[in-house]
This record gives sequence, structure tokens and C-alpha cells, in this order.
Amino acid sequence: MTLVSWLIFAVILIICEILTSSVFFFICIAIGSIFAGFTAYYFVDILWIQIIVFLLVSVLSLYIIRPIFKKMVHKLKTTKSNIDALIEANAIVIEEITPTKAGFVKVYGEIWRAKSDGNIKPGETVKIKSIEGTSLMVEAL
Repeated sequence: MTLVSWLIFAVILIICEILTSSVFFFICIAIGSIFAGFTAYYFVDILWIQIIVFLLVSVLSLYIIRPIFKKMVHKLKTTKSNIDALIEANAIVIEEITPTKAGFVKVYGEIWRAKSDGNIKPGETVKIKSIEGTSLMVEAL
């Protein structure tokens, strides 16, 4: 194979990597293909050397580079937003909550309707456990 053939193969693998969801498998094989291409440039007629370089660099990339890429992606911490950010947050009761009557709580500067299994007086701090429709399910701390 020639340098151009190996590089075309690498581009195809990179496109496959883009179309998959960050598994970093095809990129490692593409790295092997690039190294094999440069080997083909220097050792034109020796196909078995190109294949050995391709296999060795691909396997080394899978064992060395792939775990590093995966760690970098998993370090990106997802931050809860919108309604999900309310779960496990603390709120202040502004209107009494009983098991039979919903009250109101203030969380992050907003007032929300809240329900609870117990009696909670105004001024108490509660923890938001879940969300049911437009009501927050809370429990006393």
C-alpha cells in the first residue's frame, strides 16, 4: 500500500469516530494507519512491515491513548439544570404544609407549591425529594 492509501484509510476511520459516540476506538486505529502510511513512504515495497507497524501502533493506541481520552471525557462533570437542579436542594417554607394541604416554599429565590407527608411550619427548612407535576415533594430536615 502507499502513503496515500493509508491516509485515506485513516480519514475513513476518523469519520467513523465522528459518527460514533466518543468510544475512541476508530481514532486509535487511525493513528496506526497514519504510522503505517509513513512506514510505506520510507519502505515502499515491504507490505509486511507496514502491516506490523499498523497493528503494533493500533494496539498500543488502544491500550495507552484510549484510556486517557476516556478519562478526559468522563472528567467533564454534568451540571444539573432547570428542574433537575431543585432535587436535593434546601428550601424555606413560607406557607404551612400539611399532608392534606399543599403549601409554598421558596427555593433559589422562586416560590413553589410544595407537598409533604408531615406537618411543616413556616420558616422551617426542608429538602426537596422529588417533583410531581408542578409541586415539589419535600421533607423536613
